Amino acid sequence: MGLHFNQEILQTASAAIGAGNTKVHVGPLEIDSSGVVVKPKFNLGIAGGSIYALAGVRDVRDGIAAETLAMYVKSYASSGKTLVEFLRQIKAQEPLPVLDDIIASLPQIASQVVETAGADIQKEDVLGVEGVVYIYVGAGVTAGVYLGWVDTSGYRMIGAEGTIATGAGLGVTLRAGMNEDKMAVRVVAYLSNVGFDIIVKYPQPQGK
Repeated sequence: MGLHFNQEILQTASAAIGAGNTKVHVGPLEIDSSGVVVKPKFNLGIAGGSIYALAGVRDVRDGIAAETLAMYVKSYASSGKTLVEFLRQIKAQEPLPVLDDIIASLPQIASQVVETAGADIQKEDVLGVEGVVYIYVGAGVTAGVYLGWVDTSGYRMIGAEGTIATGAGLGVTLRAGMNEDKMAVRVVAYLSNVGFDIIVKYPQPQGK
């Protein structure tokens, strides 16, 4: 049986990087072709296609994070039986040199995920890996902390990003968390101009 994408997480990842339908953000309002949604956030800007230009506070249900960013973004969705295979599938779509940066950082990323969520994302016996890799060019600042409450995708994310992560001395900005049944871990990691948002699924409960 092939691995099927978790549509909710792919949509969440796409929204986070500005892919998918264009959305205009005005304070607590999120406006797109389907209508207007009120969310617990306060930001201004636009996100859609390959453009992400937003300033303000993001949805507080996902963590405490603020940003002022203007970026051109390209995303690549894929899946694989392991994390390495997932990255190789992306590289097969397009031979991106920056993927080597992620591969080189895997030991550090895996170590942080074990420390944060108690799950080994490099295990060979996982059920599968799915998600999005994104490449971005732009400027801005971002800072956030994720304290372990259940986010809008059902994961208890813990970690830091942006200048907060830099201040903590982390070479990789990362947040990770298990879902409620501890059968999957979500990992969001950023390097200088490349990042990924993935789900690793397990045959039995993992984590802390």
